[in-house]
Parts: sequence; C-alpha cells; structure tokens
Amino acid sequence: VRIAIIGTGDEGNVLIGGLNPDYVEVGMICDIRPSSIHRAFHGDWASPYALAARPGLMQVYGWKTEAEAKKHVAVVSDYQDVLRDPTIEGIIIGLPLHLHAEVTIAALAAGKHVLVEKLMAHNVAQCKLMGRTALQNDLHLSIGHQRHYNILYDNAVNMIEWGLLGEIHHIRAQWHRNNSFPGSDAWQKW
Repeated sequence: VRIAIIGTGDEGNVLIGGLNPDYVEVGMICDIRPSSIHRAFHGDWASPYALAARPGLMQVYGWKTEAEAKKHVAVVSDYQDVLRDPTIEGIIIGLPLHLHAEVTIAALAAGKHVLVEKLMAHNVAQCKLMGRTALQNDLHLSIGHQRHYNILYDNAVNMIEWGLLGEIHHIRAQWHRNNSFPGSDAWQKW
C-alpha cells in the first residue's frame, strides 16, 4: 500500500518505526517543521532508546542517504498536496488532536484510507462525522489504539473465554511504561 504520513513529530516518527516495508511504501511525508522532517528520515538520535523507537525512514527502508530516500519519498508542508496525489492510497495522521477530525474527514473525502492517532477527535460529534465519512466513501478508518492489537491482550481474552482462569470476580491492571524505579520516566528524552 502506498501511503503518506501527515505529521512526523513524536507520534508520527514512532509509527514510522513500526512500518513494515513488505506491505507499506511511504511515498510522501508532510510536516511544517524542518526538524521533524529531518528526524523522519534520519531517526531520533537523542539516545539509543529514542533511536530504537524512532529509527527513521532511511533505516526502515535501508536507504543509505537522505538524497536516495527523497527519490522515493516526497516532502510537502501542506496536507492538501497529499490529498491531491492520486498515487497515495492511505494516510497515517500523527497531527495534534485539534487537527484530527478536519484532516481525517478531508482525507476520506479525497478517497484515502486513514489511520489517525488516538485520541480520535475532540468530541463525539466529530468522531461520528469521521466514521460516517468513511462509510459513505467505503474506506477504512482506523484509530491508533495499538494496544487493542497487541497479542498480550488478545491472549488474555482467549484465556478468559477458554475458562483457563476460572470464574473471574475482579481484575486489576497497571501499566508502568518501563518506569522500573522512582524518578525513571520512560517519556523523558535521555
């Protein structure tokens, strides 16, 4: 599938790191910040942890130089340019939340499949309009709730359905985001 990524900041770059080149060809990226565009190609060299999460398009696709990468990936600053490109089939939207509904609806209206990062939109009305637009145009709209697709949760549901855990009366769950000791914040840039 030939896609574009609109918004190559932190979330957009994490999603770049999760791309599978066997299935997805990035044909275009769109951002207004030169630093985000640079990081989209080269990865996040702030630390080894940052680079592991955000390796950049050059590493994901095996391109040696940015010039080589730009032979495959066009760079634009106006998302309307992405919507007008007939070779783009799908779009990943990693923009700030206040732009999710507007850009998603425009992309769907332009005939593009969309994966938009969570949260879906600011309110239920926007979410319904996004869903309705996808249905009306017979397109896929997916929200980046990646945890829903994680095999750990799928296995837990299966264990419950198969009765392996017995009768469940209470579930308590926590997620510590790799904070292994006090003061260790996995969100800080190392």
